[in-house]
Amino acid sequence: MSENTSYVELRHINKHYGDFHASKDINIRIPKGKLVALLGPSGSGKTTILRMIAGLEHPDSGEILIDGKVVNDVPGSDRGIGFVFQSYALFRYMTVYDNIAFGLRVKKTPEREIKERVSELMKLIGCEGLEKRYPSQLSGGQRQRVAFARALAPNPQILLLDEPFAAIDAKVRLELRTWLRDMITRIGITSIFVTHDQNEAIEVADEIIVTNLGRVEQTGTPSELYTDPATPFVVRFIGNSIPVKNYDRFQYFEERGKESAAILRPEFISIFKKGENVQYSKSAEEGVVEDIIFRGSNLEIRVRLHGNLLSAIRSINDPDIQVGETVDVFIHRLFVIDGEKVTMKYNQSLREESVII
Repeated sequence: MSENTSYVELRHINKHYGDFHASKDINIRIPKGKLVALLGPSGSGKTTILRMIAGLEHPDSGEILIDGKVVNDVPGSDRGIGFVFQSYALFRYMTVYDNIAFGLRVKKTPEREIKERVSELMKLIGCEGLEKRYPSQLSGGQRQRVAFARALAPNPQILLLDEPFAAIDAKVRLELRTWLRDMITRIGITSIFVTHDQNEAIEVADEIIVTNLGRVEQTGTPSELYTDPATPFVVRFIGNSIPVKNYDRFQYFEERGKESAAILRPEFISIFKKGENVQYSKSAEEGVVEDIIFRGSNLEIRVRLHGNLLSAIRSINDPDIQVGETVDVFIHRLFVIDGEKVTMKYNQSLREESVII
């Protein structure tokens, strides 16, 4: 991201809680109108970054800029920010209408304007007709939509969301992911959300900032992070990673160094029944199936090869494979980790034009 397009920027931010260094020289730039995910495991520092942008925490050093202006000393209430909490934080003794109107009334907005704005937002979130209900009378998905509307009511320039789908059941969470992305696209508000769920970040965000141990590991689009991880942490954290040892024992892969480790993903592996006449079967190796897990539209096949337990995906329409069966295994590619360097290695039996990235 170029500096002249960044709307929210953190420069050399550090934050301590006693002896704990929660943010270590954080430098990030977020373009205007983008939906950006702060992704990382628990304790990685992502929520601290969000709270500092919101003005709920203050950095020990460094600068926070919004629209080109340093806001370190600007109160959170004056930063033009809407905040959606994980727990909804709706006022349970207020109706949906009054919850959404709350921020506008604090700003002493005329009631006529409040009525127009609440009506507009109720339509936006798809909850028209629920104005007189109380939070206890709403589903989890409806409560979260109302929380979004309340945050948007004062027309903030930035929307911050802290684990917005964590308290919602899985089916509704999937629906809200699509809804949130569509809503942000329509209104064009710069949005930053915290999550530890990589699937959520990959499906929803325009860009992802991966955090670990208080540092930013990598920033990029979901596709960039998935196909070109920059650090050992990112390659292990993103995707369904399978650590392997002695990868040089795999056919057509040469050893890079004695200290090297390797990471596979299920989509890097093809498994065939003996005798299946398919591409690459002549270059495959023999492995033994140890487990088969039904995943609905496909099967996860777990196979032992050179002491490693690998997982691959196979269509339920393919010929049946049984536990204990000897099968052919073809590894298309793998990530090699050498110190802090990550590289992709391809099976040497592949012709260059047949490589699928």
